[in-house]
Amino acid sequence: MRWLALAVALATPALADDRYEPSIVTQTTSNWRPPGTYVVQTGDTLWTLSDLNFGNPFFWPVLWSYNPQITNPHWIYPGDLLYLKPKIKEKTEVITYAKSRFSDAPRLEEILARFKGFVTERDYRESGKITGSREEKTLLGEYDEAYVEFSIPKRILPGEEYTIYRVDRPVLDPKTNAVLGYLVRHLGISRVLSVDKSKPMMKSLVLKSWEEIQRGDLLTKRTWTNEVVTPVQNAVGLWARVVDNFAAVSLMGEHDYVIIDKGFKQKVRRGNRLVVRTRGDGLYPPESNEAAKRYPWENIGEVMVLEPFENTSMCIVLRSGRELAAGETLEMIQGY
Repeated sequence: MRWLALAVALATPALADDRYEPSIVTQTTSNWRPPGTYVVQTGDTLWTLSDLNFGNPFFWPVLWSYNPQITNPHWIYPGDLLYLKPKIKEKTEVITYAKSRFSDAPRLEEILARFKGFVTERDYRESGKITGSREEKTLLGEYDEAYVEFSIPKRILPGEEYTIYRVDRPVLDPKTNAVLGYLVRHLGISRVLSVDKSKPMMKSLVLKSWEEIQRGDLLTKRTWTNEVVTPVQNAVGLWARVVDNFAAVSLMGEHDYVIIDKGFKQKVRRGNRLVVRTRGDGLYPPESNEAAKRYPWENIGEVMVLEPFENTSMCIVLRSGRELAAGETLEMIQGY
């Protein structure tokens, strides 16, 4: 019996129930631990620690949620490391490197609204003009009636709508100095009320007005002013040039409106995108075209067509790697 008792005594540690031993135990010889943490002491429970940490023991599930390493909330052990606040991940910075910051990839953007526009030389000559009003008013606005006259005879029907505009300045071709059209401000929308073929004047109603409208303001076919333009794939490839912009300065950047020298006759469509190209030393421009040909073409920006005209188009600058100016070279890449 003496040997049996000794055998039982020796076997007892080996037979100890380890089902509830901690799965994660912090063992460290250092006094340092992450901020906002606590090392479990004998007698601690999530209930008591929640009471100390939050002032309410019923918040123990919140404390448990901060410590997913605890598989059973009823069992925590001395030496366990608990987070008393949500674990804060170390700040990491992810940097993506591209071949070049002048990317050739298309810029996918949608453009909404504008109140400036471009009128071709032909549309300007064919525009109507506000010559008077029904009421004793100098400035006209929404729902005012105005008298309109077209200098070039054309068939005007009741119910037709026109954009009321005012010219800012002409757009000239940088090489030939020919007038390509006019930069204008959109003032409002007018609807024809009645037409009397025996009289040159016709009655119209101002449907919308964004600025005060005056006698002498012009009317052209209605153009969009608040419409989303989405990118479309280029059906053809061609080269074009920037001929002017709407800003009061000579240099342009992102979100500036520009006029280019290609239009729907060259199969340019709304939503087409053109890449701004340049070649040569960025600091010292080549002295001649022959010298520039020694360098590869580089991508320094991108524009999107908002409104194509016969031989010109109004665009917006989506991206620019540097300041742009009139005369910049554009490439419309087929399939882009």
